[in-house]
Amino acid sequence: MKRPSASVSAPASSSSSDDYSGPKSPLRVMQIVELLAAATNGMSLAAMTETLQIPKTSLLNHLRVMVGAGYVSLRDARYALGPAAMRLGAIIAADASVLAAARPVAADLMARSGETVMLATLDERSAEALYIDVIHSQQDIRYSPRVGSRWPLYCTGIGRALLAFQEPSFILRYLAETDMLRRTPRTITERARLRRIVDEVRSSGVVVTQGEHTVGAGAVAAPIIERDGRVRHAIGIGVPIDRLVPRRELLAALVAEAARQVSWTLGGHAAAPPKLAPQNSGNSTPSVAAAPLKRTSRARQGERRPA
Repeated sequence: MKRPSASVSAPASSSSSDDYSGPKSPLRVMQIVELLAAATNGMSLAAMTETLQIPKTSLLNHLRVMVGAGYVSLRDARYALGPAAMRLGAIIAADASVLAAARPVAADLMARSGETVMLATLDERSAEALYIDVIHSQQDIRYSPRVGSRWPLYCTGIGRALLAFQEPSFILRYLAETDMLRRTPRTITERARLRRIVDEVRSSGVVVTQGEHTVGAGAVAAPIIERDGRVRHAIGIGVPIDRLVPRRELLAALVAEAARQVSWTLGGHAAAPPKLAPQNSGNSTPSVAAAPLKRTSRARQGERRPA
């Protein structure tokens, strides 16, 4: 069997490991993953020990755990990346391509709408929307979500945009098993009603919600449909309700167009053009897709502080 190329070397992070004062295990796990990613034919335990300069016993303990979890595979006394690591890499690569496609569109959407723009991905394991990019509004009162924050699918605009375009089995399981908390007086938790809302979102291609997750804040969101027809991401805006209500149709059209542009760039197609239901207490499904509204002074209007 062919040995790994002599060019395989310790990951760059290992060169600074002597200066790292935190727990060693997380760092070593990442060093192992990075090393095996560069070794197309796998590596023996001895070669890994020599390259990483990690005690053999410690390295073996790490590898046993990683093999058991599927992040590393072991065959013929050689270690290689496992299916779980491959899956993680695919997710990271997919998000990176979406970020590149969405960033200029999101910047234009923020400029045209004047509101904070969010890009989210669906975490299927936790069944949550995960924000992977945010462009903040420059208005005094603005929406201020954080990148990396997670939000429920059932009561947020961007969450519903993701939920509505999943496989029917995923939707049914989510609606049946999710603990739906009433986060505000307007939060919809009735499962039959939520199923109807999901169907409406899938038909209209855009979500407009108000006050279901955070009082006084609303969201407009639409799915990003990729080349394979799947929806893994959604784009949306967070907006104070008093600015959303008079511009509801305009903002929905802007968000739907942004989703169409990103979908097209990724080789996919947009959802149906927005067909908004009349806004009333029975049909409006208020919710918010991110963090609370934030008030800033005019002197600090352009500053982007964390929520």
